[in-house]
Amino acid sequence: MNRTSGLRGWSKWLVGWGRLEKIRVSEALFSPYVAAWRGVRKSQVFSQIKRVERALRKTEDVVELRDFGAGCPAEGRLRKSSVSSMAKSASSDPRKGQWLMAAAQAAGVGGRNPVRILELGTCLGSGGDYLLSGAPQGSSYLGLEGSASLADWTRRRLQRHSDAGMDVRVETGPFEQTLPAVIAAKRPFDLVFLDGCHEGEILMDQWRKIQPLLAPNGLVVVDDIRWSVDMHAAWLRLASDPKMAALDLFRMGILTPDAAAGPRDGAARVSWRQRA
Repeated sequence: MNRTSGLRGWSKWLVGWGRLEKIRVSEALFSPYVAAWRGVRKSQVFSQIKRVERALRKTEDVVELRDFGAGCPAEGRLRKSSVSSMAKSASSDPRKGQWLMAAAQAAGVGGRNPVRILELGTCLGSGGDYLLSGAPQGSSYLGLEGSASLADWTRRRLQRHSDAGMDVRVETGPFEQTLPAVIAAKRPFDLVFLDGCHEGEILMDQWRKIQPLLAPNGLVVVDDIRWSVDMHAAWLRLASDPKMAALDLFRMGILTPDAAAGPRDGAARVSWRQRA
């Protein structure tokens, strides 16, 4: 799997990313997203979520969970982890959160339209909190989480959004059990956050399944695109799709349909160099 770790491992990715040229895509596709990103940092709700995240990183409560992530058997692996450890290693930190809030704002056309959100892999609910906090009133969220304990944690974390009138649902079970029902429902989504099992082939399989559900001008956020060599290889394959425009944010990547895009050379390029 060759998971990226340590300063040396991440530095190699950073050097390569910095040397890439800009992708040949229309900036009009991503300019609303980048504009939203600039505004999110100053918002009160973003500051509130950051305070929650700082508190989680100090919470020593232990959660027993079933891990269906990379390298785990099909039936999952039972393990225990402190909330603080998961908050530091697996939750969406404020840098990612800023991009997620911006994605929800951009998908909602600046707050005018409700957003239909799908997240694969909710963990402690941080990603869902950022997404719903950026989404307009009337938006909906469906989270798929393998571990029942983490799904319960996510429901509690997102309760304030339900109380505010958002349609929030969290389904429990491995993706091979929960995702088929989502596909069969043929419900379109404006924003999809892929943050589940970090294995390249699984990512490609998820992409093939959810792509028909993506609404016109929808956004797909792919987390941890440099988590490992095979994750990055899968990201390059997605980013080179001639029907999609790709934005490489180093730690995350964004995809959106691009009807005007032509064939590419297969390499994901950097459009804006703000770090995720």
